[in-house]
Amino acid sequence: MIHFRPSAVPLVTVDPFFSIWSMSDALYEDVTHHWCGRRNPMTAAILLDGKPFKVMGQLAPNSDRDIPNYEARIPQTNLTVTPTRTIYTFANDTIRVELIFTSPLLLDRIDILARPVSYIEYDIQILDGKEHDVTFHFDISSECSIDTYDASVVCKKTAQSLCCGNAVQKVLSKSGDGVCIDWGYLHLAESDAKFVNGFSRFSAEPTELDFSHPHKVFEEYPYLMVRKKDLHGVITIAYDDIHPVSYLGKFLDDYYKNFFSGFDEMLTTAKKEYEDIKELCIVFDRQLMTEASAFGEKYEKLASLAYRQVIAAHKLVADQKGNILFLSKECHSNGCIGTLDVTYPSIPLFLKYNPELVKGMLRPILDFANSEDWHFDFTPHDVGQYPLADRQVYGYQKGLTREEELASQMPVEECGNMLICVAAVAKAEKNDSFARDNQEILKAWADYLVTYGYDPGNQLCTDDFAGHLAHNCNLSLKAILGIASYGMLFNDSHYLEIAKEYAKKWEQDAANTEGTRLAFHLEDSWSLKYNIVWDKLLNFHLFSDNVFEKEIALYRSKKNRYGSPLDNRSDYTKLDWLMWTTAMTEDESYREEVINCIYDFVNETPSRVPICDWYFSSTGEMVSFQNRTVLGGLYIPLLSRDGN
Repeated sequence: MIHFRPSAVPLVTVDPFFSIWSMSDALYEDVTHHWCGRRNPMTAAILLDGKPFKVMGQLAPNSDRDIPNYEARIPQTNLTVTPTRTIYTFANDTIRVELIFTSPLLLDRIDILARPVSYIEYDIQILDGKEHDVTFHFDISSECSIDTYDASVVCKKTAQSLCCGNAVQKVLSKSGDGVCIDWGYLHLAESDAKFVNGFSRFSAEPTELDFSHPHKVFEEYPYLMVRKKDLHGVITIAYDDIHPVSYLGKFLDDYYKNFFSGFDEMLTTAKKEYEDIKELCIVFDRQLMTEASAFGEKYEKLASLAYRQVIAAHKLVADQKGNILFLSKECHSNGCIGTLDVTYPSIPLFLKYNPELVKGMLRPILDFANSEDWHFDFTPHDVGQYPLADRQVYGYQKGLTREEELASQMPVEECGNMLICVAAVAKAEKNDSFARDNQEILKAWADYLVTYGYDPGNQLCTDDFAGHLAHNCNLSLKAILGIASYGMLFNDSHYLEIAKEYAKKWEQDAANTEGTRLAFHLEDSWSLKYNIVWDKLLNFHLFSDNVFEKEIALYRSKKNRYGSPLDNRSDYTKLDWLMWTTAMTEDESYREEVINCIYDFVNETPSRVPICDWYFSSTGEMVSFQNRTVLGGLYIPLLSRDGN
């Protein structure tokens, strides 16, 4: 078995707000964090004969101070990450402790996926055969329910839980990228939980705070704490966000309310069903890991680690007609919600396990494009900034001229993304009804690509961080495949013939001695042609085998320790696109080389964050982008093998 050190370890991964990670080698080496890097503290300890030994987090609250005697720890001896669970083991000569963090993001069980609930199971064994007084201690800070440290928190007790939240509830009052939730209530679903002072919480009798009124917090925030004498048990935590998103001007409810009368009933059921849910998770994990292991142990490790990150960068809701909306957050970028060119690289995972969720990603773009607020003849980029899905924000602000707006749009990119995604859904479901429901607007976007797509003007593509580029060969590929997608969806030979004609011309215009060009007019340039994978995945066969063979040979010649660069302009690469290139070839050795590069990056990068997808291919250092759903692109080998 190989050693794997994740760049960050998922603990509580439910949605873009309810998110807690460990970003250190051992769970007790640092405070736990939100995906954006902000503190989201949870701690766990074993009180052994009255002395606390920590197993998770930092025992000191929000300050540089610490308390002598609180740094004792039980050494971490193992870490296993499966798709839905993270399992830590700690042991010394006296005691062995196992912590299992489960976020049941089961893509084929929408009723469970929709619940904003996560579990921490503990199991304690005495190893020395002696009698010991053992207590399991868990706490979570009220910091997890606020965005800024000038807020007051209020705590309430219900029949089954203790909960805390901002004393001033302004639901859906802000949006942004590195923004944490500032409304709703964090729940610790234990009837005997206490609200305690941070510095006293490991004493024999911690200072219990009066939660009958709001507390203004200055130096530290109180903790929700529970202690258990049982050697085995489960802690359930949940978040009631009241309303998760605003959608085209209306506040929507969480999707779980399709199955429950409200939060309390959902939480009661979730707590009661833990053992059944645990078994479902074990079965699903085993299935995915077995499939992934066909591509080697390293790929299985990557697929297991990325799974929760990809899904938890979304929020599941329903529109007023009851249709699923699966809204992504463009994490660590600009915070956009429902970004189409974030959806596009993520879909391999969802096409494999539940294509309905891909439709849930596309519906918001279609709804906005059909609204009076959209006045362009191409596809929108996004529908707002998380959690406000009310109108596009990327390059679409009030006060800009039409020319200024156009300069920040991605016309060819997004038209191609939509058409390819819809075609991929139809193929995965063996059903074209979603396409036919939207034929009129899809035709308009296909016509846009026919007119403007083959040789794109000076515009952005999804790799917008690299700037504007005219005559982009990879973007041209997307246009060609978007046109072919429309032709396939509606059995329209006119569009299929145009795609064939463009593909033949593309092979001539993009040709280089080695591989193909970055842009038609740039001799000796090159780039990863990740868009061409759909020629194989959708069985178009527009391009000759020679194109694919020369591209793979080129990428091999450019490879650094952590992968081939995105193009000739820089040393950096994109993890999702790098993995997509493996779907261009049947060469198993090339796929293994790419998997090894990505594995080494995640295992060795000095950037301790949820998997970064934009990094330097020579050093493994992060450029930007973490915790993004684009890591769904990692699953393209599984999709390709299934023939989808």
